[in-house]
Amino acid sequence: MPTEPKPEKRPSELEKNVLGKAAKGGELVKKTKTTDLVEDICYKAAGQDVSDLHNMTIEDEFAGKVFPRAEYRGQVRNLRNGNPNWVNIEHPEQSNGLTNAQRAELMDVYGENALTPPDEKSELQKFVEQFTGFFSLLLIVGGLLCMIAYGADTEGTENLFLGLVLFIVVTITAIFTYQQESASADMMKKFQKIGATKQAVTIEGQTKTIEVTEIVPGDVFRLNNEVRPPCDARILKASNDFAVIEASLTGEPDAIKKGPKTSEKPDERALNQKNIVVAGTEITAGEAWCMAIATGDQTVMGRNFALMLDTKALKDDTPIRKEIDRFVEIISAIAIALGVVFLIVNIMVVGVSVEAIVFTIGIIVANVPEGLLATVTVSLALTAARMKDVMVLVKNLEAVETLGSTSVICSDKTGTLTQGRMTAVRAVVNGELLSTYPMATASWGAKPPSGADKTPFYELQKCATFCGSAEFKGPEDRPSIGGAPSVPWERLEWDDRAMIKGDPSEKAILVFNEQRLAQFENFGVNGFSKDSEDASAKTNSILPVSFEGMKNCLLAKEGWEEGRQWDAKNIAMNSSRVAAARREYPCIDRLPFDSKNKWMAVTTDLRKLNGEDDYVTWIKGGSDVVYDFCTHTYADGKVVELSAKNRRDFAENNVLLASQGLRVFAFAKVVVDTLKGKSVAKADAPAYFGESMLKPDNWAPGEMNEEGKVMEAGTPKPITVAGKPQIPLVRPDIAARRMKETGDSEHYFVPKVVFLGLLAMQDPPRPAVPRAVQICRQASIGVVMVTGDQPTTAAAIARDIGIITAAGKTEDDVVMEKLKSEPGKSLADFKTDRERVLNSLKTEEKDSISAMAVEGSRISKWNPKAMDSNWTKALGYCWKEGLVFARTSPTQKLLIVQHFRIKESEGGPEKIVAVTGDGANDAQAVTAADIGICMGIAGVEVTREAADMVLMNDNFASIVDGVLEGRLIFDNLKKSIAYTLSSNIPEISPFIVFILLRVPLPLTTVLILCVDLGTDMVPAISLAYETKEKDIMKRAPRTKTDNLVTERLISFSYFQIGVIQALAGFFSFFSVMYSEGYAPEDLPGSGELAGYFTPGGPPFGGFSVQENLKSQSMAQTAFFCSIVIVQWADILICKTRRLSLFDQGMKNDQLNFGLFFETALACFLIYVPGVSVIFGMQKLRFVYWLPAIPFSILIFTYDETRKWIIRHHDDVLDFFRWQKEKGLMRNEYNEQLYWEGYAQEGAGKDWPTDEDWTEEEKKAHQQKTESLSKAAKRIEKAARWLDRFSYW
Repeated sequence: MPTEPKPEKRPSELEKNVLGKAAKGGELVKKTKTTDLVEDICYKAAGQDVSDLHNMTIEDEFAGKVFPRAEYRGQVRNLRNGNPNWVNIEHPEQSNGLTNAQRAELMDVYGENALTPPDEKSELQKFVEQFTGFFSLLLIVGGLLCMIAYGADTEGTENLFLGLVLFIVVTITAIFTYQQESASADMMKKFQKIGATKQAVTIEGQTKTIEVTEIVPGDVFRLNNEVRPPCDARILKASNDFAVIEASLTGEPDAIKKGPKTSEKPDERALNQKNIVVAGTEITAGEAWCMAIATGDQTVMGRNFALMLDTKALKDDTPIRKEIDRFVEIISAIAIALGVVFLIVNIMVVGVSVEAIVFTIGIIVANVPEGLLATVTVSLALTAARMKDVMVLVKNLEAVETLGSTSVICSDKTGTLTQGRMTAVRAVVNGELLSTYPMATASWGAKPPSGADKTPFYELQKCATFCGSAEFKGPEDRPSIGGAPSVPWERLEWDDRAMIKGDPSEKAILVFNEQRLAQFENFGVNGFSKDSEDASAKTNSILPVSFEGMKNCLLAKEGWEEGRQWDAKNIAMNSSRVAAARREYPCIDRLPFDSKNKWMAVTTDLRKLNGEDDYVTWIKGGSDVVYDFCTHTYADGKVVELSAKNRRDFAENNVLLASQGLRVFAFAKVVVDTLKGKSVAKADAPAYFGESMLKPDNWAPGEMNEEGKVMEAGTPKPITVAGKPQIPLVRPDIAARRMKETGDSEHYFVPKVVFLGLLAMQDPPRPAVPRAVQICRQASIGVVMVTGDQPTTAAAIARDIGIITAAGKTEDDVVMEKLKSEPGKSLADFKTDRERVLNSLKTEEKDSISAMAVEGSRISKWNPKAMDSNWTKALGYCWKEGLVFARTSPTQKLLIVQHFRIKESEGGPEKIVAVTGDGANDAQAVTAADIGICMGIAGVEVTREAADMVLMNDNFASIVDGVLEGRLIFDNLKKSIAYTLSSNIPEISPFIVFILLRVPLPLTTVLILCVDLGTDMVPAISLAYETKEKDIMKRAPRTKTDNLVTERLISFSYFQIGVIQALAGFFSFFSVMYSEGYAPEDLPGSGELAGYFTPGGPPFGGFSVQENLKSQSMAQTAFFCSIVIVQWADILICKTRRLSLFDQGMKNDQLNFGLFFETALACFLIYVPGVSVIFGMQKLRFVYWLPAIPFSILIFTYDETRKWIIRHHDDVLDFFRWQKEKGLMRNEYNEQLYWEGYAQEGAGKDWPTDEDWTEEEKKAHQQKTESLSKAAKRIEKAARWLDRFSYW
C-alpha cells in the first residue's frame, strides 16, 4: 500500500471552493508524478485493476488530488454539487469566473493543462546514442584495432586508411539515422498540435479567449459540438440535446446524454456520472456551461497517459534489433575465434611478432560485414520514405520490419476498417430489400428502381428530410493533415463535409437525402438552369427549393474577404437542399425524439407543393416501435390497410437487417383526411393547424400518461388532448381509446398511419479494406476485429470485409439456418427462439461453426493470465474462418493481445501482434503489442505517444502496405548478408592454405579490405533498393526460427557459394603463378613461412626476389579480381530468395550501378598509376581476368537450378518441416498415417492420433506402408538434403 504523501501546505479557501465548500483544513498535495497519483487514486479501490482506470468511481478518481485521503469523499461530493462563489449555478453564463490572481494561484498548484511528456533526451544525447548500437560498436572496435595495427607497423598506411573508413561509415550512418528519427519526431509534434488550441473562458466577469494550456480548475466556459472538452469538467447547465460520445475512453460508440444532475449512485464509475464531461471525448449535439475540475495529468486522459508511459518503458527491443544483435554476436564470435586461432598458429610457426598481431587484426576485420550497417540504415530510411507516401508515419524505423513479421493484426473497427461515419446502406420499401450504398451501383441509387411504384420512395425521402436536425457546418476547406493535401470545401463529397448538429445516424440520413435531392432537374432548384440563375426555370424535384433559398443557406467560406460570394453554379450544387427545404416547408410542430419512446414526429406545412396534403405529420423512430402503430401502407400508389403478409415481410426484413448489425429506422406519415371524424376541406385545415400548435399542452403536476406513469410536469404531451392537436393522433390505439372513453368525436379521431419503409444505417467498410484483408489471408496473417460495438454489427462488418469468410458460420448463422428449416418458423422468431435452438444443436451442427464472434462479457470469465480451453478455442478461429471480439473493454483488449503473445512453451500461440487504436482506452493494448499503430486523424495524444507508427489517413489498408515493406526489409537484409558473407570464404581460405600448405600468401589483408570496404560496399547497399518478389505476400510470416542468419543461410553463403568463389580465387591465383613460371606443385612449402617471397628472403624458382614478389602480387591481384567477378553472379542470385532472376528482372537501377561500380573500382585500383602501388597490386593482362568467369557462370546456373527445385518440390520440403516441427519419428506402420495427417491438417482438421485408428485400420495402413517404406526413406533423405540447400 502506498505511503501517505508528505503534506506541503494547507488548502486555501480558493482551492476548497474549486472542489466545494466542505473542505475544512487538511493538507494540500501539490502536483505530483503521475505514477504516485495513480497509487493515490487506487488507495481506496482494494483489489481494483489499475490498468482499467475507467472502472474507478468518481470519488476514486479525485482522491488524493488536493485533499488527504481521509477527507476526499466529502470533497468529491462537493465537487459535483458545490456552489463556488464565482459561479452562478442557475445562470452560469452570468458567472463572474475566477479572478486573475485566483487563476495564478491555481496555476501554481496544478500546472498547465497539458500532459507531461516523457523525459526528453537532448539532441546531443540522441545523436550519441546512434553510436552505441551493438553493430556500430563492433565497427568502432574494428577501427580501433586498425589504428593499433597501424601503430604497431607504421610503414604501411593501409591499416590507417581502413580505420578511418570504418569510423566514417559509422558516423555517416549515425547522422542518417538521427535525421530520419528527428523528421519523424517533428511530424509527431505537428500531429499533437491538431485540434483546438484556444478556449473562451469567463474571467472577472468577461469572456476571454485563452490558450487551452492556461485553463485551471474552477474556470467556467461553454462547450458545443465544435470543440472537444479541453479538460475534465462539471456540467453546470446544458441544453436538452447535449450529448457526448466517450468512445475514445470507453470504446462505446453511442452518444450519451449529459446534464447538470448528478448520478443517483454516488459510487458509480466516473464516466457514468451525468454531470461530468471528460477531456478527449466528442460532443455530438447541444451546448453546455461547465466548470473545470481536473486539468493536465490529473484528468482521466492524463492518468491513461501515465500508465502507458510506465508500460512502454518495459517494452522489449524490436525483432529486427534482436536479429541484428544476434547476427553481430555470431559474426563477432566467428571473427574472434578465427583471429585467435590464426594468432596461435602464427606464434607457433614464426613466434611472437608485430606482423602476427597485424595479421590477426586483418582476419578479424575481414570477417566483419562493414557494409551491413549502411544497408540496414538505407533500408529503413527508404522504407520510411515509401511509408510516408502511403500516409504512414514511422516513429521508430525498426518497427516497420516488426510489422513485416506480424502474424496477427488486432484492429479496431470504427474509422480503421470502416469509414468512421454512419451511412444509409439498405432500405426496405414495398416489402423489397434494396441497397442504397454506394449510390452508383445501388439498387436504389440516384432514383428509385425502374418499374417500381415511386410514391413510397419519394414519401420516405420527404419524411427523412423533415424528421431530422443534422446540419452542415459552414464552408471550410479540409486542412492538410500529416502531409495529405488540403481539399477545397466545394470539392468535398457530401459525406466528407463537417456537420454541427446531429448524431451519426442523423448525419447519415442527411447525406442520403442531399445526394438524392440533387439528382433532379436543375439540381432540384427552381430559378436555376445550367450554370446561371433563371427565374423561369423549374425543377421536377419532389421537394423543389428556390434559388434564393439555396443562396441564403450557403455562407461565405471562412477566410474570404468581405463581399466575396459564391457563383450561381456553386450555390445550386453545394448549398444544402435539405436546409432550404426545411425553411421553405416549415415545421409547425415537433415532438422531439425521446430515448424511452424511441420515436419522433414533425408536422410540416406543404401548401407550397400544391399536392393532396397541405399539412402532413411525419414519423421516424425505432423500427419495432413505429411499425406497431402503423395501420396502412402503399400499394400501387394507393393507401391500403396493412395485411398479415405485410407484417410478416416487415418482421423478416427487420430481423435480417438487425442480424447484419445495421441500425434500422422506420418512417411513416399520418394522413389527415378524417379530421374530426369527417372529410375536411383544405380551407378548414389552417384553422385546425393554427397557432395553438405552437403552444402545446404540457403535463400538469401529478398527471399520468396512458400507462399510468406520472409524467414530468411542464413537458409536452405526445398526442392530442383537450382539443389542441400537437403531433396529431399518431397513436391510433390511444386515440381510439380516448374517443371511446370520452365520447368526444369533436377532438379525437383515429388516423391512418401509413408505413413508408425502413432505412438501415451502417458504418461501411473502407473500399480498400476487403482487398487488404484478402492479402493478409494469403500471407497467413490473422486479422482479428476488436471493437466495442455489438456482436451482430461487428460480425456483419467482419463478413463484408472478409475477416469472416464467405464460408464462415457463426453461432447465429447456424441458428438462423435451423430456424428456417423448422416448420412454421422464420427469421422473425430469431430473438425469441435463439437460446432454444442453440441449446438443441447436434454435435455435427456445432462442428459446422467455423467462425466466432466473442462478446467481452465472456472473456471476463476466462483465465486472465494463462491459456485455458476457452482462449485456445477462440484464438484458433483466427486461422479458420474468422474471429471477432465485440463489446470489449480496454482491459479485455489488453488480455487478447497478451494471450496471442503467450509462449508456445506455456501453451500459447506465441505470435507477433500488431494492434491498432485511437482512443485513450487503446493505449495499454497498443503499448503491450509488438507493434502499436495509432490513427493519425482520430487518435488522441496518449495513443499517438504509445504507438510505433501512425496511420495519417486512418486506413487499415496502409497497414498491409507496411507489412509488405517490413517483409521487404527483412528479405533485403538477408540478401545483403548472404551476398556479404559469401566473400568471407575466399577472403579467409587463403590464410588457411597459407598456414597449412605454406604456399605464398594468395590474398593480403589490404586486398580483403578493398573488397569489403570498396567493391562490395555499393552492391551490398544496392540490395536495400531491391523491389519485392512477386510471392512476398503469399508467404507465411517468418517464425521465431527464421532469423536473419540461419543454418541454411550459412550453408548457402559459406559452404555453397563461398566455396565456389574460393575455388575461383585459387584457380586464378595458381593459373597466374603458372603463367608467370611457377608450377602449382612447386608452391606448397615455398611461401613466406618458408622464408621465400619476402623482401629479405632467398629467390625462388630461378627468379630473383623482386620477380618473385612481382609475380606473387600479380597473382594476388588476380585473386582479388576473381572475387569481383564471382560477386557479379553472387549479387544477381541474391536479388531473389526463391524466384528466378528471369521473373524478378533487372529493374533495380542502384544494383545495376553497383555492378558497374565494383568493376570500375577494381579497374581503378589496378590500372591507375600510383594507386596500384599503394594497395600492392599489379596491372593485369586481360587474359588474367578470364579464369574466374566459368565459376561465375557456375554460381548463377547452380543457384537457378536450386531455386527451381525449391519452387517445384514445396510439398516434399513442407512435409519434412512439418514432420520435424511435430517431433515425429517415422516407423514402419505409420508413415502413411503421417502423410494423411499432414493432408488433414492442411485442410484445417485436427491431426489424427493413434487412438483414432482401430487395429484393423492400423494393419491395413501397415500393409500400405511396407510397400512404400523404401520410397518413403528415400523421400525423407532427399527432403533432409534439400532442406539444407533450400530457401534461406
